[in-house]
Amino acid sequence: MIEDSPVHASALRALAPISTIGRGNDVPAPEAWTSLWPTLERDGFTLPAVTAELGGTGGELPDELAVIHACAAVAARCPLPETAVAGALLAAAGHAVPPGPLVLVAPAGCAGLALAEGRLDGVATGVPWAGQVGHAVLPLSQGLALVSLEGCVIEAGRNLAGEPRDSVRFHRHRPVALLADVPADALLLRGALMRSVQICAAAEQALQLAIGYTTNRKQFGKPLASFQAVQHQIAGAASKLAAARILLDAAYESLARGGAAEREIAAARINACLAGGECAAVAHQVHGAMGYAWEYDLHRHTSAIQAWRAEFGPLAYWAERLGARASAGPSADLWQFITS
Repeated sequence: MIEDSPVHASALRALAPISTIGRGNDVPAPEAWTSLWPTLERDGFTLPAVTAELGGTGGELPDELAVIHACAAVAARCPLPETAVAGALLAAAGHAVPPGPLVLVAPAGCAGLALAEGRLDGVATGVPWAGQVGHAVLPLSQGLALVSLEGCVIEAGRNLAGEPRDSVRFHRHRPVALLADVPADALLLRGALMRSVQICAAAEQALQLAIGYTTNRKQFGKPLASFQAVQHQIAGAASKLAAARILLDAAYESLARGGAAEREIAAARINACLAGGECAAVAHQVHGAMGYAWEYDLHRHTSAIQAWRAEFGPLAYWAERLGARASAGPSADLWQFITS
């Protein structure tokens, strides 16, 4: 269980100052995380799965999973998950990780970029926190590029959850490093897994709010939770979430063994998107209008779920990709592919 990890418990405490949960309208300012960042960096939460030689704390992939999950569980709006994953990608390629927050950008956001003669030109879209971080990892046809965002023209934007998703214009910009041996697909897979962990963490919180509300809210003289229809809704969402969590663990286990984990990540992504959508829908259904109140916590989780489902490939993309891989193999192995 992720929640049993001491790293998870420590991360929850460390992120408490910027959590948006239980604050009503008195939520931290969008840039509040920047003042907390030196503490997170000092205590080893920013690069949990990077060796000490390359700038991290020497932890393992389960520690990364715990940090990403904790950040989403308390709805702490900061680039901690992106830094953890971008740092791990750089470290896996043997490159030292620069200090400060990092972000990684989905391949769809880098379609307008071109690298020629060692210089980068074009516009990257959907860059998380571009105006507040120092470096970004971009997927290019030549591999992954580590770039400094200093001096770039940045146009601010936000996703559905209110997180910064900016556009960055590069002009004759020289990357800090080009990791030609790391394909862009590696970033897509790790980014999709990262968002899947966040979706599941937010879905768990939304479902807990739904359970608490239906237990305490009475209709016709008895709690909403006593109605069979409500029980079926919550149980159905919980079962989908349990399946998604199992597949997340399987994906991280595959990565820890040194595999690309394409099949495992695709399956985890599909089930996380399904479970996240179901949990968000059920939570709002049982809450009624209460669930849409701005000062109530539910929307902080459900808006993030919907935003993260659209990033690093939507559900349909991963379903098609997994289906294509299944159909490409020998028919005799199909049952083994499905059940293993």
